[in-house]
Amino acid sequence: MKKLFAGKYSGIVTAIALFVLLVAAVLVANFYMAAKFAGVTEMVNLAARQQTLSQQTFKALLQTDNALGSGNLVDKPLDEFKRSFRVFDETLVAFQDGGEVTNLAGERVVIEPLRDPVLRESNASAQAVWAAFRDKAQFVADFEGRIERDADFEVGDIEADLEGAMYEAIVFSAENNVSADLLESINQVAVGLEQQAAAQAQRLQIVQVVGIVLALGAFALIVFHFLRNLRRSDEALAIAEEEKDEILNTVNEGLFLLDEDLRIGSQHSKAIETIFRRENLAGQDFMQLLREIVPEKTLETARDYVGLFFAGRVNEKLVNDLNPLDEVEVHFRDAKGGYVTRYLGFSFKRVVVTEDLSHLLVTVNDITEIVGLKNLLEQAQDHGKLQLDMLMDMLHIEPSLLDDFLSNTDENLDAINNALKSSGNTQAKYLDKLNEMFRRTHTVKGEASALGLSSVASLAHDLEEHVSELTNSHELKGGDFLPLTMRLDELMSHMSSVRKLIERLAEFRRVVEHGDGSAAAVSDDPQAPERRRSERQSTPDMLASLAEKLSNDEGKRVEVVCSGFDLRGVSADVRKALRDISVQFLRNSVVHGIESPDERKSADKVPVGRVAIVVSRKGDQVELNYRDDGRGLDAEKIRASAIDKGVLTAEKAAAMNEKQLMSLIFKRGFSTADAITDNAGRGVGMDVIRESIQKLGGKVRMSTTAGHQTAFTVSLPMKAAAENVVAA
Repeated sequence: MKKLFAGKYSGIVTAIALFVLLVAAVLVANFYMAAKFAGVTEMVNLAARQQTLSQQTFKALLQTDNALGSGNLVDKPLDEFKRSFRVFDETLVAFQDGGEVTNLAGERVVIEPLRDPVLRESNASAQAVWAAFRDKAQFVADFEGRIERDADFEVGDIEADLEGAMYEAIVFSAENNVSADLLESINQVAVGLEQQAAAQAQRLQIVQVVGIVLALGAFALIVFHFLRNLRRSDEALAIAEEEKDEILNTVNEGLFLLDEDLRIGSQHSKAIETIFRRENLAGQDFMQLLREIVPEKTLETARDYVGLFFAGRVNEKLVNDLNPLDEVEVHFRDAKGGYVTRYLGFSFKRVVVTEDLSHLLVTVNDITEIVGLKNLLEQAQDHGKLQLDMLMDMLHIEPSLLDDFLSNTDENLDAINNALKSSGNTQAKYLDKLNEMFRRTHTVKGEASALGLSSVASLAHDLEEHVSELTNSHELKGGDFLPLTMRLDELMSHMSSVRKLIERLAEFRRVVEHGDGSAAAVSDDPQAPERRRSERQSTPDMLASLAEKLSNDEGKRVEVVCSGFDLRGVSADVRKALRDISVQFLRNSVVHGIESPDERKSADKVPVGRVAIVVSRKGDQVELNYRDDGRGLDAEKIRASAIDKGVLTAEKAAAMNEKQLMSLIFKRGFSTADAITDNAGRGVGMDVIRESIQKLGGKVRMSTTAGHQTAFTVSLPMKAAAENVVAA
């Protein structure tokens, strides 16, 4: 401290001290004068109110007298008279003796008595005039009774006394010119107070001007000493600044300091402007800088992590070993309004000065290329693993089922692609396109899930989700379909990989089954092809696998029994339809029909639900009989759901019989599910069944027993025909 006052800064310190003393003196004087001025201003306002109240008191008295004499209500003018009378009397006394009054804001304040002899004399004159009038009007001011009149509108004795007191006060006021004398005395007080306020304001202005002049003089002295010392320092700093700039401008890494408030220091390498794509970063809030380029979760992680360095008890090496910011994904806006994704790596080191933590030295590098190479390696590994997983899944699937799946999926994806390409610029046409895409996507997802091809099912589910979101939009535009094109392309590319794997698998199977050098021992076994076929997944196996997956998802237990799926001689379209129908029926049973084990026990059922699927031939027809032992269909729940979802009005729903209500399950978009899940809730499954049967010219019959079972019988021609479906 002694060095500070005795060294090169002594002049500046002295000037600043003088400046502070002057400002403090001015502030104290200004505060005192302002307080005095505020008090005088309050008195001026009260005097002005006294002028108004003196008139209001006599006016209210006359209005009360008129109302009483004419038979009108007197409460309002009488209350006005009482209020004016009380406030005027209270303020008049406080002006003379000091005391507590109610100010214009309705607050209780204490005022001092008038000090000026002339003003006190004027107020005393007003008091004398008022005292005589107050004696006459006191009865009226104190009156608390209620004015009541008899049937002839005559007032009682108390009211007569009030009327007499008012008359006496009015006559006294008129004969003695009370109102005019009061107003004259009060005006003299108000004018005198205004003159005092003006004088106080003038003195306050003088104090302020003198204080400002003195402060400016002290400030000029400070500036003089500061500029002289600054000139000396600048010469030394210029050399150091030049050397520092040469170092920081040639460093390839981003280097900067962070203070405890997490603000970037004034000195930093030029590289950070390139890395962060911003200039003038000195003094910027580091967290605000990150907020513009990283997600909120990453920002919170960064704030918590950097805060650990300023916690002195935390070991720096341990903190560095746990660095979550060594690879951060950031997003910069480009010139076209889009975003460019980069990756940055941060490292932190404490800067300690005299055993106290001063700053953090932050090093940042653009590691986008390194991350890109690492991601390419991981993608290659993931792609290989995905192909291996798909290959293992396909090894257990009957080749004919794989061929059918490829054929059906190609057909459905082509239909989706054609729907996207089809023209249409109305809301209705857009919705038709979306409905077609939704049914097709749902079919692909169902078949892939049934076969255990989870990667295909996942991509189809993603496309289905986006189609569903667009379906619920109120206003559709052509541009809304662009994201669907990208997801369809992703699904089609993945299916191309699946096809290549299947082709390789088929080639491998041909080698194994027909034999070549390495497979001779296998091909010598005449039972080997049949045994290998039995190890692959057939349609019943596929349905059993699907039931197991759905049961695990829904927390249920289901057993599937199938028979009659040897469909040689049945056309490919019909075989495909029977398989798709079985899949959709099974989904509905497990999700909606079969109860949980606890529910089944409560209903005196075995914990494991049972589904039976039997295919048989009836002349030129093939018949699928499907039955589950679940809770059955609830007509009232269907009715309520139809009303809730706007499918039917309450009147139409009430008029429908049970059979008509049951047929609603085949309506597009209708579902009784409470929520949409991966397995149900979109109202598509039964619609797909209806469309498939209709396309082949078949029939479907349905029966259900509440609490016990639901059964469907589907009849299809051996050869596909274009007839309408009949739901019974």
